[in-house]
Amino acid sequence: MKLAILWLIACMLVSTPLSAQDTALPQAEQPGWDVFLRMDEDDAATELVFINILTGEMNSISTAGERFTLLGNGVIYYDLDEDQVKQAAPDTSIRDHPFVSKSADTERVDWVVFRDGQTIAWTATRRGDGGTLSTSTYVSDWDGAGSREVLVDGPRDGVRVVPVAFSAATNELIMEAHPDGISDLFSYAQYAGLFALELVDGAVRQLPDESGCFCAAGFGERVLLRFPPSARAGGVEVEVYSLDGSQKMVMESAAPAGFTSPGEALVSADDNLALYVVSQVPVQGTATDETRSVFVLADLQTLEQSLVSHPIAGLARTLTWTEDHGAVLFTNDQQLGTWKLRLSDGKISELASALYLGSLKG
Repeated sequence: MKLAILWLIACMLVSTPLSAQDTALPQAEQPGWDVFLRMDEDDAATELVFINILTGEMNSISTAGERFTLLGNGVIYYDLDEDQVKQAAPDTSIRDHPFVSKSADTERVDWVVFRDGQTIAWTATRRGDGGTLSTSTYVSDWDGAGSREVLVDGPRDGVRVVPVAFSAATNELIMEAHPDGISDLFSYAQYAGLFALELVDGAVRQLPDESGCFCAAGFGERVLLRFPPSARAGGVEVEVYSLDGSQKMVMESAAPAGFTSPGEALVSADDNLALYVVSQVPVQGTATDETRSVFVLADLQTLEQSLVSHPIAGLARTLTWTEDHGAVLFTNDQQLGTWKLRLSDGKISELASALYLGSLKG
């Protein structure tokens, strides 16, 4: 049956023939659905594709949406046409999300889902008199159980708080005091004003050495990575912190000269490895005229780094580990689809012309 599923994916979603090895996606632990997002470059339409792992049944939904995220037994996303948070199911049903919603006085809703897809944190931001922003933060199980408000912030001038990551090891929600409207100015997500919210007693603490550094970051169960610019390293440094503030280590950049825009850090579940992207982005008045990216693997135990790919065109965005941390899935803004980087030899293979979102269990 696995070969049938791979054949179906290759035929329906892949632009070029692939071998069974190259089309292998992360193994499902139980029956469920593989979920893909197929984007139409000519218009704003996107298509959600659900493929039954056991039977090969394929269902699809066409919608104008963004921020598609697996949660529980469906997909949560923001519908651009209806200006509302929606939930899509493998049977192609779509409804307003039952508890993550955008009310009339809400300017924006942001969310993050725990890595097991069973818990969500979201914020509702409202604009008050004089343009100030106030944000309410909520946490819930995927089905609405245990839903509760955990933080009220503001009003602030031009700043909203957003959820960034969960840390099960410390039972905290990592959040950011985010300057509103600044995200579009950078190739990769940049963070400033990071803090941790204790989910039991609501205590708030700043993360270690948190300052005005507006830079890329990565989040593990017990570790925080920062990528500040560094003249000494000729590009960027990698700062590795224990989330509790007990330890700080620094690694110099392993990227080639001229690659100075880091981001998309993917930390393994055991906090032993991190894979991140460093891009060379054209700057007006320089000889660089195209965007290129490389991947760097960091061993967070030995503090050793290695370049694990040749430069590729465009910006790369990491998706998930696979093959027992022997490979990583990623996407690319110039070559839409899902790609696999094998860490042992740097081989890059196209898996599908659609973006792989993950697997829904059950």
